[in-house]
Amino acid sequence: MEEKIKCHLCGGKAKLKQENFELDSGRIVIKDSPYYKCAKCKEEFSTSEQMHELSDLINNKFVFQRPIINAGRSLAITIPADLAQYYNLKKGEKIKIIPEGKKEIRIKL
Repeated sequence: MEEKIKCHLCGGKAKLKQENFELDSGRIVIKDSPYYKCAKCKEEFSTSEQMHELSDLINNKFVFQRPIINAGRSLAITIPADLAQYYNLKKGEKIKIIPEGKKEIRIKL
């Protein structure tokens, strides 16, 4: 990644910076996320490459793999405690399981 690039807004010099990127009112923090800040107009922006890297990080980091287990005569998937707490899930609540295709399922509260 280049240390300095041309600002897309004013043509000034934009310097590479890093800052923590917060999602969901600070409950999710991505440390040292890169962006550029223009010395001339003070515009802060990210390149498409930086946005793709951030998107990949979010999509890969926030994936939970869980084993399919037996629960009596049914199959079951457990939900990690942190995720259950985040969504305020309680035992006995009902969720919707929506088939999205042969290889995808969506869960809706």
